[in-house]
Amino acid sequence: MKKSYAIILLFLTTLSFGQNYGHIWQFGNRAGIDFKNCDPQPILTGENTGFEGVSSISDDQGQLQFYTNSDTVWNKLNLAMPNGYLISTSGTLSQVLIIPKPQSNSQYYIVTTKIQASGSLTLQYHVVDMSLNSGLGDVISKNNTLTNYNVTEQIAVTHHSNGSDIWLIAHEYGLNNFLAFLVTPSGISLTPVLSAVGPAHIPCTSNINARGEIKVSPNGNKIAFNANGVGGNNPSNILAIFDFDKLSGVISNPINLPFSRGEFGISFSPDNSKLYGSTWKAFSFSSGDYNYIYQFDLSSNDSNLIVNSKVILDSIPISMASFGSVKIGPDGKIYIARYNSNYLAVINSPNVYGPGCDYVYNGFYLGGRTCQYGLNNYIEYTSYCETTEIESVENSTVGIYPNPTSDELHIPRSSNSEHFHELQIMDVCGKVVYEKMYTEVIHVNSLERGTYILRLKSANKIRFAKFLKY
Repeated sequence: MKKSYAIILLFLTTLSFGQNYGHIWQFGNRAGIDFKNCDPQPILTGENTGFEGVSSISDDQGQLQFYTNSDTVWNKLNLAMPNGYLISTSGTLSQVLIIPKPQSNSQYYIVTTKIQASGSLTLQYHVVDMSLNSGLGDVISKNNTLTNYNVTEQIAVTHHSNGSDIWLIAHEYGLNNFLAFLVTPSGISLTPVLSAVGPAHIPCTSNINARGEIKVSPNGNKIAFNANGVGGNNPSNILAIFDFDKLSGVISNPINLPFSRGEFGISFSPDNSKLYGSTWKAFSFSSGDYNYIYQFDLSSNDSNLIVNSKVILDSIPISMASFGSVKIGPDGKIYIARYNSNYLAVINSPNVYGPGCDYVYNGFYLGGRTCQYGLNNYIEYTSYCETTEIESVENSTVGIYPNPTSDELHIPRSSNSEHFHELQIMDVCGKVVYEKMYTEVIHVNSLERGTYILRLKSANKIRFAKFLKY
């Protein structure tokens, strides 16, 4: 039994670190986090001065490649790349993105937007080649126009259903058009898939509500979208979720959610069942107003239940705190930017509904550095470094049968399984290929024949793991 435990634990640890591209964050006023070894530590050597949107990318081993605040691109030595001066925004775009070029070992796209849907900027991409400058990289092409649509400051990415290509998602200001650009080994398509769905921005003072975030759920099936509204103008606020078709790029089925006014950060939970949001009440709000952290439960897939599931996790007078970006870390926790603070707020068990999610205001100390409004922006992970929390592996008292299975798999409830909440099946590359709430019988005939890992979880911990053959 000990030998079996060691083998499967080693295998699971390997799977957990299959995704390392988001393991180094550089953000705020020279703040950073190193997530390697599932033990996040502050970084004090960065040069980033990102007021809002920032993005960093790491290699397969979790070593920093480069980072940007949309103005400047810094290499892993924290030096500006020779051609690494991009657009002039003072780091005030809500979101900026680094996208690995599909099937390339050295090239990346940086995608930037325009400030508050005004001025001469537009949605642009810039190309970094890491094979140059002795492996430190350089920008080989910049300021390439993707579209002339008047876009907001919000952009997000997720994988295409083929697992290789990537969708880049933006939104038009003043209209309800989502734009989904397909990124392939040939480049970024200049003809987006348009989805006219959901609320449109109501123009307001200085187009402030062009700020905010778009986020895609880790499984790529949902999109969340908000707008940083103006005080005294409730229609300028937006908070909504949608379905996303990873094959076609079409966005549909909007659900408008009750906003808290001044929405800015947003994120799904790692298991896709919860939605978290934050507010930054920046313009024309009264001194007696509050900034909030909140949660919705999406697990019912019922619009009325979702709307009524809102839970306020924190409320602080706007004179004392403002919140920014909300982002899942490689450790499966959710991190929340706190403006001009030495701490990030942290949600330790984000898959859990209500106060049980374990929200902590002073959740992560930045080692003396200060946060601004942005955190790292990248494609959401599909698995997280959770192996240190495995409580039982190959436990014979948790029976699954038949194994190998031909279709119907039984996981009888017992004293050891009564607290399981989630069920996942992972392929040998560490990708989650099947997940649902715990149930005693599942059908696996949608999977290809092969060997998998079955995991049972609760409270964001792996409680049981076993090889499964199909």
